[in-house]
Amino acid sequence: MNNIKKHKRLIAAIVVILLAVLVEIFANRSAWGHAYDLDITNHMYISESAGQEEYQVIFSAPKGLYIQMLHVQGYFKDEEFYDIETKEINDFGKETEQKYHDCVNKLLPEYSTSINKKVTYLKMTMKKNKDAELTKVSLSNKADINLYRYFFILLIGAMIYCTFFEKEFIKKTEWYFAVFALSFGMLIIAAAQPTCNSWDEQIHFRDSYRIASGHNVEWTEAGLNIMNRINPKCNTKEEYKLLKAYMDEHGTEVVMKETQETSGISYDKIAYIPMAVFLFIGKNLKLPFSAVFALGKFGNLLMYVIVMFWAIRLAKSRKLLLAFVAMLPTPLFLASSYTYDSVVFSFITLGCVLWSREAFFQSTKYYHTASVIGAIFMMSVGCLSKAVYIPLVLLMLLLPQFYKKNKKEKILFLIGIGVLFLVVMATFVLPVISNTVSGNIAYGGDSRGGDTSVVRQLVSMVKHPLASIRLMFGSIFQLDNFRNLGNIDSDNYFFGNLMFLNYASRGTLADKWSILLLPMLTLLVFQKEKGSSRLANCEIWKRILMWGIFLITVMLIWSAMYLSFTPVGEASIAGVQARYYLPLIYLGALLLSNSKIKVEISKYGLAKLSFIVANILQIAAVWELLLQGRLI
Repeated sequence: MNNIKKHKRLIAAIVVILLAVLVEIFANRSAWGHAYDLDITNHMYISESAGQEEYQVIFSAPKGLYIQMLHVQGYFKDEEFYDIETKEINDFGKETEQKYHDCVNKLLPEYSTSINKKVTYLKMTMKKNKDAELTKVSLSNKADINLYRYFFILLIGAMIYCTFFEKEFIKKTEWYFAVFALSFGMLIIAAAQPTCNSWDEQIHFRDSYRIASGHNVEWTEAGLNIMNRINPKCNTKEEYKLLKAYMDEHGTEVVMKETQETSGISYDKIAYIPMAVFLFIGKNLKLPFSAVFALGKFGNLLMYVIVMFWAIRLAKSRKLLLAFVAMLPTPLFLASSYTYDSVVFSFITLGCVLWSREAFFQSTKYYHTASVIGAIFMMSVGCLSKAVYIPLVLLMLLLPQFYKKNKKEKILFLIGIGVLFLVVMATFVLPVISNTVSGNIAYGGDSRGGDTSVVRQLVSMVKHPLASIRLMFGSIFQLDNFRNLGNIDSDNYFFGNLMFLNYASRGTLADKWSILLLPMLTLLVFQKEKGSSRLANCEIWKRILMWGIFLITVMLIWSAMYLSFTPVGEASIAGVQARYYLPLIYLGALLLSNSKIKVEISKYGLAKLSFIVANILQIAAVWELLLQGRLI
């Protein structure tokens, strides 16, 4: 027994590796002695339906044949679609009918559709258009080591071991977060492939790539495909392998050059530096395009992990809540993508943590200059890309030490915070005002098109002040105007799922997962902690001001979306997404602190429970939204 305890980590590693191997063996059971690659092109003929010629491939196997993949080859100028009808034998021996819908295009030499069923009848149909020729159709069933599945199982096994058998590791909240975030983050980056998946990822990649390139930007075809969000519709591992090869092949020759006016970095692009640095490294190492693309994402992930590590480590209150939220699908997906949102979230959160330490948990006699400067700096950097959060810097005026300074020091500090607030606000307010005054009614709006204009929308709001106020407050408190990607189906998700369990274009976990999310958030928000009475019993005027700053920030978020992304004169606000509330999570949790509602549970027990739930939600998101039906 002592030897087992002494070597438990080695034993655990061997068990997890063997488990992953066994899963791979079991997953390939259909190919045990039945592997094949069957060309069924001779079953193809051309027929006519509703005046349109179409290809038809009909294949029968009366005794049933296990089909893993259907492969399609041909010459296609544009995107072409095909349908598959099958009769399948389910696990109970009953024959059922199924339908599949897939597509091809000109980029890849071969396309495939995953069937993974025992089939007695198969019919494939594709329209015979002028610039399309179907040349080969085949079926296959082969043993294949799926590295995505293999490392996914390894990761699950490793996290189960760490959560249930490493008590000391559980107590080191920030280290558990770092291991979790890096592990799942790298899996997300690998599974995402060289395509755009996150919100406006093509824009964030473009700006990061330009920074990494300096004065002269050289674009390859692969880079332009990402910038223009040309995403071929791949849904199998084989297709993604071919796509990666295509992007690598077309990621070497320069096809377009552009010269930037300056190689400097503007204030609103600072958040792209982590991604740009790793893109620069990848480019100079002459790595394939797919590796360079992934490396840029890793730069964003690494920055997120480092900043949130210190936010969790330094937090005197709601430490577990911070770790739990930081490990949830949406924050981690953002950190593993091209976006500035993860920098905004992590930097503002660390700023709020440093501020709360000084405001509630340090001696009121002294003031840690480094913490105050750090808080101001973190909030400022976090707000440069999204200035709507800048009211949070006004929290610094609530520091108790501020009121113990002499008049001169108070004035200087007040002027400094005021100037910072006004300067950042001016970055998006002054251009609007100047263009309004000069009559440039076309200024601002959604670059993707539509009847949007910041100036015309502002003029409309000024003409209809009561309607604008009613619209603003009504939209904010209805909690039903959040959107994912402008998709009606996505709008119907619970806003908590859109905020925390959302992988953008890859989808959102179903509302049923709220049964884990909501209770866990409630426990962590109202957790009884040492020193929490200071938060609950702070002066009423401070709580009012904190709520005021919180609400002003929320209003700025909605106002910005109405001005920039909503058609002029609309009686609704478009573009607001639940993830915009992530930087306000920590402040919101502090505001909810009270002396009446408290959850008493052991710190270790709550930590273990929160990590279990975080693992379940992240595993479900990776499996359902990235792997299943796509790479596995």
